[in-house]
Amino acid sequence: MRKRVLLGMSGGVDSSMCAWYLQQMNFEVVGITFNTLSPLSSEKSTQFIQDAKDLAAKLKIEHHTIDVYDDFKREIIDYFVDEYAAGRTPNPCVRCNVTIKWKLLLEYAATYNCDKIATGHYVDIAVRNEFYHIKKGQDPSKDQSYFLWNLSQEILSRCVFPLAKYNKKEVKLKAAELGFARVSTKKESMGVCFLQGEDYRDYIKTNKPESTGNIPGCIVNEAGEKIGTHEGVAHYTIGQKRGLNLEKNHGEYVAKINANENTLITSPKNKLMSDSIIIDDFMSCDPNYFNSEQKADARIRGLDAVAPTPCTINKVENKLHIKFSELVWALTPGQSVVFYENDIVMGGGFVNEVEFK
Repeated sequence: MRKRVLLGMSGGVDSSMCAWYLQQMNFEVVGITFNTLSPLSSEKSTQFIQDAKDLAAKLKIEHHTIDVYDDFKREIIDYFVDEYAAGRTPNPCVRCNVTIKWKLLLEYAATYNCDKIATGHYVDIAVRNEFYHIKKGQDPSKDQSYFLWNLSQEILSRCVFPLAKYNKKEVKLKAAELGFARVSTKKESMGVCFLQGEDYRDYIKTNKPESTGNIPGCIVNEAGEKIGTHEGVAHYTIGQKRGLNLEKNHGEYVAKINANENTLITSPKNKLMSDSIIIDDFMSCDPNYFNSEQKADARIRGLDAVAPTPCTINKVENKLHIKFSELVWALTPGQSVVFYENDIVMGGGFVNEVEFK
């Protein structure tokens, strides 16, 4: 009997082509689309659901649509707004993986009697020391491994990633060749899905105007002198210069956000460098990995073209002490730091507090 695989379908070319590739791998494919949008959303914004249904019909595969807006709003949207209001920079995609997307894929795989689960990520699975790990795919321009560091062994052991050995150009060409015109010419979505291209500052103002992150306040320099005003701490991140309303043309960047006092503290750019950090919220695919000193490459931003920074990791009293081989710029509370050995994700964690040099 063919194995059944539950495929997350977003209506885009990647997940749509996954369905076809899985069929070539002799899987019986079941498609599922999670509707994360508000019931008040426009018909245009929910077109992705119909696109997924249409593609599933073309390939003659079973398809289901699940409304998850209430959970998504509570776990992701509210978290996103509240983190910015607290002076942190949220990582909504990483949080979504464990609270919504992969959690539900695993649950509905049981519901629909599927052995495996699949998505359109350009990543692969590697087994090391009998533990499953995310591994970078063949297309470096589409590397999404950074966002998947916190997936459990239960999930990783059942994952299939058909696009691991392809690049995006090949996938789009194959979609056009197969006559999937709608998805092959579809504009690729970038950034945070629920923003739909809207600037996050405007989104916060519109969707939660009562947030304390929208209250104007003072900007002070590292000497404590007031040098300007801000529109609300939720509108700024560490390392930001653009949009600062300074009384003079200072060469200052946001170095710290004190949400309790509704204040931004700035410093010159060269002061926003760190050579180490301590992380207390972390995980590894291999539970033994952090039990001894490790050398790894650390990646601190998901869509950053900057190469990973070599680092040394030591666990002390259940906290990771990370020493970078070179200074890194503008580490930001809330973001993820992900550790690689070669192309394999060994683990990661969330930045808590940052001390600059």
